[in-house]
Amino acid sequence: MAEFSTRQKAYALCGLLVAFAAGFGVARLTAPVSAPPSAIAEAKGVAWDLFGKLRPMGAPRPGLRKPDGFAVWDSRLDVHGTEPLACIRMTMPLDPRRSYGDFVSVNPVLGHPPAVTVSGDELCISDVGYAGRTITLLHGLPAANGQVLAENADVAFIAGAKPVYVGFAGEGVILPREDADGLGLETVNVSRLHVTVWRVLDRNLTKKRLSAPTPVAEGEDSYDEADQSVDDDGRKIWEGDLPVTASPDQRTTTVFPFGSVLKTLQSGAYVVEASDASGLKGAKPKEGETESQRPARARRWIVFTDMALQAYDGSDALDVVARSLKSAKPLTGVRLSLVAKDGEELAAASSDNSGRVHFARALLGGENGAKPARVMAYGPRGDFTLLDLERAPVDLSKQDTGGRTMPGAKPATGSDVGKTSGALDGYLYADRGIYRPGEKVHLVALVRDRLAHAVTQRSGALVIRRPSGLEFARYAFKATPSGAATADFTLPSAAPRGLWHADLQMDATEVTSGAVSFQVEDFAPQRLAVTLKAAAERPIVGGETRKIDISARFLYGAIAASLPVTAETRIAADPNPFPNYKGFVWGDQQKPFDEKLVEAPKGQTDAAGQAQTTLELSALGAPTSPLKARLTASVFEPGGRPVSEEVILPVRLRALYLGVKSTPGAGADPLQTFDVIAVDALGRRVAAPKVHYILVSERWNYDWFEQGGRWSWRRTSRD
Repeated sequence: MAEFSTRQKAYALCGLLVAFAAGFGVARLTAPVSAPPSAIAEAKGVAWDLFGKLRPMGAPRPGLRKPDGFAVWDSRLDVHGTEPLACIRMTMPLDPRRSYGDFVSVNPVLGHPPAVTVSGDELCISDVGYAGRTITLLHGLPAANGQVLAENADVAFIAGAKPVYVGFAGEGVILPREDADGLGLETVNVSRLHVTVWRVLDRNLTKKRLSAPTPVAEGEDSYDEADQSVDDDGRKIWEGDLPVTASPDQRTTTVFPFGSVLKTLQSGAYVVEASDASGLKGAKPKEGETESQRPARARRWIVFTDMALQAYDGSDALDVVARSLKSAKPLTGVRLSLVAKDGEELAAASSDNSGRVHFARALLGGENGAKPARVMAYGPRGDFTLLDLERAPVDLSKQDTGGRTMPGAKPATGSDVGKTSGALDGYLYADRGIYRPGEKVHLVALVRDRLAHAVTQRSGALVIRRPSGLEFARYAFKATPSGAATADFTLPSAAPRGLWHADLQMDATEVTSGAVSFQVEDFAPQRLAVTLKAAAERPIVGGETRKIDISARFLYGAIAASLPVTAETRIAADPNPFPNYKGFVWGDQQKPFDEKLVEAPKGQTDAAGQAQTTLELSALGAPTSPLKARLTASVFEPGGRPVSEEVILPVRLRALYLGVKSTPGAGADPLQTFDVIAVDALGRRVAAPKVHYILVSERWNYDWFEQGGRWSWRRTSRD
């Protein structure tokens, strides 16, 4: 009985501990979470001993400790470009003028001197590749303050491999049947491709938009695969693997012999999908697989043909011309079919000797499913191509000359066909583009038919509209004997300011046959004439104060007296200071002169309409580059509007200028010749016996990279 009591006590003690732990857990889970433990501890004045001293909320975590002295601090690998960039951060700033390439060793060797760039305290080496390399900074590498690296420092970099990529060469969907040797597939780090080809029948193409979707990266899903799916509209005609021979991390183009996989050439288009089959053998993710198992892939619509179609939209018809892609010659006897959106054939005809087929305008007036969508061409031996009428056309006009048919308009189809004025086109113009309220407007409208013949026996009206769109006036005419209609009207003194419109509306037409717009504003024509005298043929030299005379007069002859005058001068480097010495470069090219603005004190014209300003440039010092000064003087009319004139003055603040001209050797001659001359401020050759020179070799490296589907480049230099 005593033994049982002891065991019972032990069980009771265990139960008590379990209950305490459970209660603590429940209390912990149900405790309010509005305050962190540190705040609770501080509120109660209790030290937090269980886990040591708490770090305050929001306090930065300790980073990599900065070593003492001049040493390597940190490193990073930049893989955003086409080639990795190995960057090493030092504990002290570096001198960008020094040649640090002499203090850098790369193992394994690159095969060329390392391209080293410096920014602040960071030193970066480009073109290190994706293989593992060790960058050694050699003893003696200097900091900007003169300290040097005490001993060699090794920094290891491992970039890994480039992401897997599968795509198509180019952006087009037409593959020329005669000259193309195949379809170009671009890959990176792919040893085998899985290729699938579907064929879509010609009538099913009215529902499809032939395009080149963006390639899909490994592990990602495509957002346009559903729109481009051909499962219900086409059938698979070929599937297989294609070996790829390539170097690691290099983009390689492999030619897929598209023509050889087609047993016969039939009417329709093709969809080609290429995916990485290096490890997945081209298989799509099965049920239960994650997206990370999806291979890199790309999909492209292909029209395999030797025919090309051009369409010309006119007022009476749609003309389509068929040509050969190989020779560009017109194709005779090609069957062209006008197909509606629902796939029904609206009309068909064979091309004539000029490769042309004429589809009457009435055939383009269908609505909904009967609206024309494609023109399909059927050549001999199964050759096929198509033209999408729903896409925006190419505007071949050089400029907008007005009239009813505006550049960029799509071919008129559906309900728009019945609204065209067909045989009429108008060109409207006014005598000016801007008017003041109360002035008279002279408006002319030329009326022509589709053959550009003058229309004389048609009635209509010229309708003038305010900026709000409300009708201001309507000038009707019963005929246009000279092929033109005119309207002269006076704008009211309270005419609303803004853009007014004039329309030509011909009877028995539903749309405007032509239009023009003009501005109505409160403006005043220039009434002053301003002239400057500044001796611009003579340069401004050091220590000189140049006087500029300003004259102003009213255009009707009166003297422009007591009018405000302002003047400002912009000073910049002169790109061609001495025209007699073509090809020479002047001044310090590493420190170009920064443009400066010099404002003169305000003044006014005297009783004779004269004013004077001065230009004194001693504050500029003696820049090494020859300069030019663009002085602009403004005289203000009584209404407050300025009338400005400008003059350009050469500025030569030095007594001596040195020019250098480099001439490369011709052919295989590596000799580079440098000509150095000295001129005075007036451009005359003078002697300069104490000139010395330094030659600096500057090596440029260019890195190409792809970003956002476009190729770009950057360059780095080393002296």
